[in-house]
Amino acid sequence: MKGIERQRVGLLPVWGWALVASTLVWLLYAFTLGPTTAFWDTSEYITTAWILGLPHPPGNPLFVLIGRVWLILTSWTGLEVATRINLLSATVSAVSAGFWFLAVMRIWAHFTENRGVALAAGFVSVLVGATAYTVWAQSNVNEKVYTVSLLFVAVISYLAMLWEDHSDSWRGDRILVLVLFLLGIGWANHQMSVLPILALLVFMLWHRWKTILRPGLIATGVLFLLAGYTVQLLFVPIRSAQNPIIDEADPECPVLMQAVTPDFGATWGAKTPVPTCDALSASIRREQYLPPPLSERQAPFKAQFGNWVQYFDWQWARTLVPPVRHLVTFLFFGLGLVGLWKHARGDFDSFLYFFTLLISASVILIYYLNFKYGYTQAPELPIERHEVRERDYFFVLSFYLWGLYAGMGIVTAWQALGSRLSLGREGDAATREHAGLRAASPLLGIALIPLLLNFQLADRRGDYSARDWAYNLLQSVEPYAILFTNGDNDTFPLWYLQEVEGIRRDVTVIVHSYLGTKWYPKQLRELTRPCEPGEDPLADPTTILCQRPFDRDAALEMYAGMEAESPTRSIHSLSDEDVDQLPLYEVAPAGFEVQMSPSIKLSYPDDRAFTHPDLLVLRIIRESLGDRPIYFAATAPPVYQVWELEEHMVRQGLAHKLVEEPLEETVDRVALDPQFGVRWIDRERSHDLLWDVFQLDYLLEWDLWPEPSTRASIPAQYYIAHVALSEAHRQREEPEEAMRALERGTRLYELAARAVP
Repeated sequence: MKGIERQRVGLLPVWGWALVASTLVWLLYAFTLGPTTAFWDTSEYITTAWILGLPHPPGNPLFVLIGRVWLILTSWTGLEVATRINLLSATVSAVSAGFWFLAVMRIWAHFTENRGVALAAGFVSVLVGATAYTVWAQSNVNEKVYTVSLLFVAVISYLAMLWEDHSDSWRGDRILVLVLFLLGIGWANHQMSVLPILALLVFMLWHRWKTILRPGLIATGVLFLLAGYTVQLLFVPIRSAQNPIIDEADPECPVLMQAVTPDFGATWGAKTPVPTCDALSASIRREQYLPPPLSERQAPFKAQFGNWVQYFDWQWARTLVPPVRHLVTFLFFGLGLVGLWKHARGDFDSFLYFFTLLISASVILIYYLNFKYGYTQAPELPIERHEVRERDYFFVLSFYLWGLYAGMGIVTAWQALGSRLSLGREGDAATREHAGLRAASPLLGIALIPLLLNFQLADRRGDYSARDWAYNLLQSVEPYAILFTNGDNDTFPLWYLQEVEGIRRDVTVIVHSYLGTKWYPKQLRELTRPCEPGEDPLADPTTILCQRPFDRDAALEMYAGMEAESPTRSIHSLSDEDVDQLPLYEVAPAGFEVQMSPSIKLSYPDDRAFTHPDLLVLRIIRESLGDRPIYFAATAPPVYQVWELEEHMVRQGLAHKLVEEPLEETVDRVALDPQFGVRWIDRERSHDLLWDVFQLDYLLEWDLWPEPSTRASIPAQYYIAHVALSEAHRQREEPEEAMRALERGTRLYELAARAVP
């Protein structure tokens, strides 16, 4: 066992074969790499890595730093920023495959002296694990922090096996301290990195329980764990104090020492010390996302576990439909059990570690996360009882581990069949074994099933859907517009386009849900502050300075000739104290009226409660009308419906403009049926946007929409935009243009119907 990495198997030592495995996995991920950004948190992470910003709490500082260094080191490639960050995910995931390979080789050395069989086990196991659907999707485009955490867990798991070899020596002590340091610094990337803690504890108690009786060693290990975690405690408040463009939660500290001074009275699930700096501790605790106590289940545990089972069913043959896919799932479930059984019989010590890690990454994590029903689970239930998207990425480690065990199960079956086929053959035992394994080798082809049956959906070559969605939405609004959005997918890709590609930085994107915080309205006020004479808002494009200018040279023709004067005031005049004192909600009595402008007067016959974000939307509109165009993303009905503004808005492409003057029918302003959401459409502007500006023709060539949680929403918005334009052309007696818009819209809508369940 000791030193197996340096043993030769054929042409190379084991570590050399691990490098080959990593390279092959990297080539697969690079071949299927997404060329640009993607939906959900992907855009946020890419953007914050580029500008050294702080994404949503707790801020993921290690990823931001790794991403920024990687971008500097790969600048010579000339590749786009998003492509390089996607390549970072592919690279760290591929490196983790090498460490999993080494771990499997060490496990298999307990079962056989045939290093060739152990080598096959390493390659087969890594192939199945690396091509599990969620692992693959995370490795070539999606949320980046999880692949970095996969690498930390793989390295820690491999080091745990090394510790087993040297637990009675000074070398073992050093390995243990290194493991704790990696846990700490991995924690600064994402909490998934600390999942091995329970497995390590169980492993330590089982293999060498006297280790916990060495206070000096334990104290040193804890010190190194905290030293690793200082990336979180120091980088986050220091960078926040520099006011980056994206500075979520604004976790700066008045005194930096507060970042590392623990408050032992704080609670974080259990009584865990947090920094005395209130803003930083709120960020670390993820206060704005804080779920209910674990005792209050958001869905029955049976349903939560059932959702994990649904995601497990996706891993091995994602492009197949039930019940055929279920048969493949049962096959890989059974193979995983065989692999577990084989491991338990051959090396119970390391089995105990890996089995505990598997339980931590599945059952315990399911309980801890306490999710609502899955996005597509129990469709008969109201939408508010579901997660807003599929959450399979949280369980990526469990799927990788099961893939490794399924690979071990395949090799176990291969060995068993080879042994049977060797009976009656001539030659010595080694010759008969070799002949039997060679005859049984087609069985190893089972490992190719995930690769072949996940490829179509995991392949992200040519996927520009998120980037172009952001481009199409931003270009739907006029210079210096305010654009209200409602969630991740109509916000984060816009951030990417503005901060990374530098497109339409003049637009103020306001995500409605963040208005409920204390920090976001303050940042928006400063970001939209008129620049002082001689002040250059682009002197440091990563930092909040003042209102950024409209770029006429790069503007669309429809906007280039507009009289777009720079705004004269911030979007609101509230002081920091005013923001802090805003009520959480306010109940307006029946008969309540709002005069938004001389021509917009709203009245509400019934009692109505308005939330903190709703009140700020109203405040921003009232203070900005006449100074800035006001728009709502087509995906943001909840933002404008609360104020019943539909009658005062005009559709322009993928955005709805709030029009101050009285609305009347004109040649190009057409009244629509209420089914279209807003009352009016600008026919000429929408026509020019949809046909001359929007980048979406390539979508019509797709066979499947690869992102499950946006499969309906994004194509549907394109469909509605085209159908609304078609109706406007019909009313203006332009049948050919009406049919043209309707046909393309229908084709985009049908894209959502060509989905894999």
